[in-house]
Amino acid sequence: MQTKKILSGILLGSALVLGSCSSREAAPEESAGKQNTMLSADQKKLASIQTGSVENRILSKMVACTGEIEVPPQGMASVTAPLGGYIVETTMVPGTYVKKGMLLARLSNPEYIVMQQSYLETSSQLKFAEQDFERQKMLQEQNATAVKKLQESESQFTVLKARLSGLKAQLKLIGIDFENLEKGSIQSVVTLRSPITGYVTSVNNHPGEFVEPREAIFEIVNMDHLHLHLNVFEQDISEVSKGMEIRFRPTGSNGNQFLGKVLLVSPKRNEEVRSFDVHGHIETGEDQLKPGMYVEAEILVSADSVPAVPGNALVYKGEKPFVLIEENGGYVLHAVETGIKMDEWVEIRNDETLKGKKIVTQGASRIYTAIRREEK
Repeated sequence: MQTKKILSGILLGSALVLGSCSSREAAPEESAGKQNTMLSADQKKLASIQTGSVENRILSKMVACTGEIEVPPQGMASVTAPLGGYIVETTMVPGTYVKKGMLLARLSNPEYIVMQQSYLETSSQLKFAEQDFERQKMLQEQNATAVKKLQESESQFTVLKARLSGLKAQLKLIGIDFENLEKGSIQSVVTLRSPITGYVTSVNNHPGEFVEPREAIFEIVNMDHLHLHLNVFEQDISEVSKGMEIRFRPTGSNGNQFLGKVLLVSPKRNEEVRSFDVHGHIETGEDQLKPGMYVEAEILVSADSVPAVPGNALVYKGEKPFVLIEENGGYVLHAVETGIKMDEWVEIRNDETLKGKKIVTQGASRIYTAIRREEK
């Protein structure tokens, strides 16, 4: 009730006279009128009226875009059984945290045993072939053997050496422990280990099931390497470049805002949505983000110190913005030309007309509502 009385008092003494001025670019009209009746300090306090002046603020033009949180290829891993096999044991469930090299599962396959037998036999044959080759070389030097026999010995040695090398590579691929194998211990079970540190996101098989060589048994994601994948429309992409700051808000994050930086701007347009891919590094809030989150983002493409006022200082007549100037305790509407809007501040381009003026920064809408009622 007290506030209504105060605003009624403002109404009784208010009058508004609009004038206009022109410039080469048809600047917005400025208006002035009679001042309202004086308000005491207590009245201003009750009406929540505060005043200030135009301030220089660092504001940036922004490119608005959308996208999602993603994991780069190097942050994801699919675990397969290179030669296939039966799953003997696994304790993994989605969400399990694993470190690089940690045991994921044990597999068995008769083929593992056959390959190890072949490796040990070939290793033994190679030792004999090497000895024979060295002996034939020695005899050849003494002209005690035919060249053909030396060549046959060398060929046998080379073939066995290549075969052993190939078997060793295959056995390493499936995870055979060579320290035990060299001692003659054949392993019927091999282990699958995590290639990266991260979280198990998918477990596609269960114990007793046979998995094919190219079948992904586990999917693992490293959450330390999340990044932004944004879609910027073609009309804005020319303004975006590496190193620019990104502000983004995930859907459902209660308005929490996080920061990032542009890392890569794709040179090729996505024809389906007519936009360009922009990848960004996440600098804050990574522990609160998850892959697949949808985000709304703003890329700060320019940053300058410009004259500005709080957004609450603006009132609108139609689509034209105005501010209220306090003069001798009364209030006069003054047309302004606005520019960049950022962090609840708005650039004022015709600030020279407001130098030294007291601008209503809080309570402007209440005063303007009263003025409009008076006009009716």
